[in-house]
Amino acid sequence: MSLREESIELIQELVKNKCVNPPGNEMKSIKSVNRYLQSYGSETEIFKTDTNRGNLLCTIEGTGQGPSLMFGPAHVDVVPVEDPSKWEVPPFSGKIEDGCIWGRGTLDMLYIVATQAAVFAHLYDEGFQPKGDLKFLVVSDEEAAGQYGAGYMVKNYPEKVKVDYLITETGGHPIGENRFVFAYGEKGATWLRLNFKGEEQHGSMPFKSENAVVKMADAVRRLKEYQPPLTTEFLDVLIENMPIGSTQKWLLRRESLLPRLIEMASKDNLAQAKILHALSRMTISPNLCQGGTKVNVVAGGAYVDIDIRTLPGQNAQYVHEHLKKALGPLAEETDVGPLPKEAGSEPSYGNASEVESPLVKQMERSVKQLKGTTCKLVPMLMPGVTDCRFFRNEFGTQAYGFSLFDDTLDMGELLGLIHGTNERVPLGSVGLTAQSYMLIAKGFLT
Repeated sequence: MSLREESIELIQELVKNKCVNPPGNEMKSIKSVNRYLQSYGSETEIFKTDTNRGNLLCTIEGTGQGPSLMFGPAHVDVVPVEDPSKWEVPPFSGKIEDGCIWGRGTLDMLYIVATQAAVFAHLYDEGFQPKGDLKFLVVSDEEAAGQYGAGYMVKNYPEKVKVDYLITETGGHPIGENRFVFAYGEKGATWLRLNFKGEEQHGSMPFKSENAVVKMADAVRRLKEYQPPLTTEFLDVLIENMPIGSTQKWLLRRESLLPRLIEMASKDNLAQAKILHALSRMTISPNLCQGGTKVNVVAGGAYVDIDIRTLPGQNAQYVHEHLKKALGPLAEETDVGPLPKEAGSEPSYGNASEVESPLVKQMERSVKQLKGTTCKLVPMLMPGVTDCRFFRNEFGTQAYGFSLFDDTLDMGELLGLIHGTNERVPLGSVGLTAQSYMLIAKGFLT
């Protein structure tokens, strides 16, 4: 079978494994990838990190004459499906329909796991001799803390996973005619719990009561309305490479005009507006709340969990300074703390690799070979957190998100499907991604 056909079969198997995190149970998919690799004779190592959880590593050793490259970390855990009845296709079926493989995790990031596995296996089988090591790392737990996945490997086996360069999620989305993005960095994530206290009393006499739920609701409103400072620093490189006119570029670089432009963009292209909004500021999103004990009792306690995403250079001090401003007079009576250990991860902060590097040049060459000589890669900071942070922060690895999509779905549609209803990946994109990884590995390592 071809790289594409083998990748498609493996994606379907991984979707059906249903490695939803929590609890993960990723060992099922780790074993699936392991069986596939071993069918080509590849030597593998499996690292068990918890019950039914673990990671897989395999290496094609280089001659030592060039930099090392990793495929991955490629995670096999997926997020839950809130309401399967809203899906047009069962979310864990891996069914092929309308030219796509449907299922939770297909885009995030099982198509990359499968295509990287296929390329690695074929390279191993043909006796590929790279100048630098080629590693393939498959991990658990990316959708939570990473403590059982990439974080575990970097902490406990640094000598095995340290590399000069790596390719993982995401990237390859079409952003305009002959333009495809690659991820060179990412925002950070700080998840906090805001606790509020009240005084329990009978719900029939709420006058002048200290109601924790009311305080929480006021805090949520304040967080929603707060506007952190704007910056175009991380939009500039994206704007410069976008296929738009010089006047539009000039307008997008004016911080004073940005809120209005984003609002205008949302009417025609909501996905584009969301990206511009996320990459121009720290964002605060209250996403989970709980309070009270009974409908006829004034709430004595309540909390809201908030998701804060920071740009590179925005640290813990910056986060707490603006959280205090957002809460206003409520700040003094709000107990701010981390999420319980089982509910979330340690804070991460924005991080980035070089926009221009030998690997980026090779990535662009592969795009030109597969999509046409006029094609160009556009660097983009990603709003979401990936396992790249462990490698950038610990080893200084030049880490990039890259794959290659066809024109079945545009960037807005693709980003909207990640963690969303009817998540699916086009079959053509699976083939292009596999081909691009093969070209990159051979071009960069020989």
